[in-house]
Amino acid sequence: MASSTRIAQRYASALMDQSLADGTLESINSDFQYIMKAVHGSDELVAVLNSPVIRHNAKIEILKEVFGSHISTLMMNFLIMLAEKRRESILPDIAASFTEMYNEEKKLIPVGFTSAVELDESMRSSLIQTIAKRTGKTVLPTFTVDAALKGGITIRIADTMIDASLRHQLDMLYRELTGSVAHSSL
Repeated sequence: MASSTRIAQRYASALMDQSLADGTLESINSDFQYIMKAVHGSDELVAVLNSPVIRHNAKIEILKEVFGSHISTLMMNFLIMLAEKRRESILPDIAASFTEMYNEEKKLIPVGFTSAVELDESMRSSLIQTIAKRTGKTVLPTFTVDAALKGGITIRIADTMIDASLRHQLDMLYRELTGSVAHSSL
């Protein structure tokens, strides 16, 4: 799997370099969003991309049929090259790597906020501004509600989780009082 990730990063990096050189970065990013929406929405397309039985020429024709009129020439050529090199199955990994590179280039940071109740607009805005100020990046927020938190909020920034939920506080108190592992049914 690590090998697949490294390969995906190399392809994404090459495409990033080319799109920066051509001035097509925004177009390529939009193309990836369109492609991944189609991939996530179609089990048949995923099956085609992952199938070792379907010849690469047939896959190229399918990719042209599905995406040809919706994506840029650079992206179409990239998809064809992936099919020719039999790397089309790692397209989701390439897209994820490209998105990370794009976000870094544009100083964007995806942040997931999960709260026990729906947050009002002023609280959302305050959270976004605080994270933006601390990171120096534009926040791409995702807000979700999880009543199991009992109260408070969790914030996920890349690999970092800030857990200020009541559930977490209760679990910590339980561990402290009993000297045992957290009891999550509190």
